[in-house]
Amino acid sequence: MKSIVIYQDGAEKIELFDEDDRDNEGFALELSNALKSSTVSIINTSSGSLIVRPSKINSILVQDQSKATEMIPKPVKAKVKQKKEVVDIITDVDT
Repeated sequence: MKSIVIYQDGAEKIELFDEDDRDNEGFALELSNALKSSTVSIINTSSGSLIVRPSKINSILVQDQSKATEMIPKPVKAKVKQKKEVVDIITDVDT
């Protein structure tokens, strides 16, 4: 199964899944045809269809789903505390 992540201008990423047995390179090459349109394109996958405007797409990531789950970042449990820095204010200046 393939994971397809579409990154757009100023919008949330869109993640699709497809049960395609082709290698990632061949699959990505076919997806690149959707970016050649000047108006809208339809991306059909086994999980559904997506209508996109190619001019708003920055990039598309295609990978096997097993690798996609490895790349999900783990949540950060501890917050970083900022140290308050003591600053000396100079009020007298010898001239």
